[in-house]
Amino acid sequence: MWFSLSDQTAYFLWSIAMGAVMAMLYDIVRAVRMLLHPGRGFLLVSDVLFFVLCGIFTSLFALPFNKGSVRAFIVFGEALGFLSYRLTIGNIAGRFYGILSKGIMWISQKICELLKKIFDLLLKTASRVLYNVGVVKERIGKSISVGKKKRNSRTVRKADRVHGTVKKSRRDGRKKSKGKYHERRKKKKKQPQRG
Repeated sequence: MWFSLSDQTAYFLWSIAMGAVMAMLYDIVRAVRMLLHPGRGFLLVSDVLFFVLCGIFTSLFALPFNKGSVRAFIVFGEALGFLSYRLTIGNIAGRFYGILSKGIMWISQKICELLKKIFDLLLKTASRVLYNVGVVKERIGKSISVGKKKRNSRTVRKADRVHGTVKKSRRDGRKKSKGKYHERRKKKKKQPQRG
């Protein structure tokens, strides 16, 4: 397929704009890297995904212009747009991301310290409440066991009274004491009065 010089110039200028858009996408990836401070594995995966997306965008860009065939001047224009963005706006954006990441890290540290203080206070309060619940539970348990003993002795006494079964030792003791008293009175009556 034959392209005129004006068509090729338009494709080249559009490819420079496409390269600038890819650089903006890379700036987003770079901002995430600055904020998260990830390891080497994340860096590798993010770079591979970025280049895969760049390949997809390049092929989609070439589809309406060249019917899908990618030409060298299109790739060169994308690289030129990428570099021009990185050396101008990207450089300023990188400084801004650095300041922003430091500010976000400082704010997140202060928030973490505040949350730590709040959770420490909540945990101390919860431990005090749970300790007091345990103490109250022990006291209630002791009073319930003492109350059960008292109730059991009372119910046994009531049951003995109702059924007429008094403990033998008590009944025998009462009879003996009654008998001794009556015996003493009888002895006094039998003894002659002195006079």
